[in-house]
Amino acid sequence: MRLSKIKLFDYFYKAYHAWPLIYSNLIQLLSFGQWEQWQQRVFDDISGHKILEIGVGPGKLLLKLVQKGYDITGIELRRGMAFEARRRLKRAGYLSQILQQNIEKLPFDNEIFDCIVLTFVLAEITHLEKAILEMKRVLKTNGKVIIIAGGIPQDNNLIARILFRLVSPHTTLHLQRNNMQYFHSAGFEVKRTDFGPFNIVNKIVAVK
Repeated sequence: MRLSKIKLFDYFYKAYHAWPLIYSNLIQLLSFGQWEQWQQRVFDDISGHKILEIGVGPGKLLLKLVQKGYDITGIELRRGMAFEARRRLKRAGYLSQILQQNIEKLPFDNEIFDCIVLTFVLAEITHLEKAILEMKRVLKTNGKVIIIAGGIPQDNNLIARILFRLVSPHTTLHLQRNNMQYFHSAGFEVKRTDFGPFNIVNKIVAVK
């Protein structure tokens, strides 16, 4: 394989995702201790009781959702992450359904969730149109998709543009995709707030 074909950032990304304990510590370090605080911004917009979290990772946000009394179902494709999330909940005295399931074909009836939460997984989804249609299908009327993600900020500032220009050739992650437009096209009402260093982290709330 030619060196030009190797996506170096992808190898790094997959490597630390394979080790949940390393992942938890590394993302806190890379975010200057803000990762979990960024995730918890979803609580400002959650409504209703029945929640689907897509991409639970090691289960830290999932546990907080359960502790707050929400009825949670989780989805996590990585076996090691799903195992760690189940173990985290069990140690805390809770149980929650965590499925290893593709987001493009969700195993749920229509209109059963009040909210769907995704934190730092949207860039991994290749066929976003299909995923959004599935989320819309299982979401109740006036339900919300609440997303925390990284991406090009709305102010398009110079430092952010340089950072993403450096990273983009080395990854298949969809970091520069206009995620808001995909939700608009699917009929959602959408609002976005940028924050974090150089506004490269954002929250999208899409209402069905």
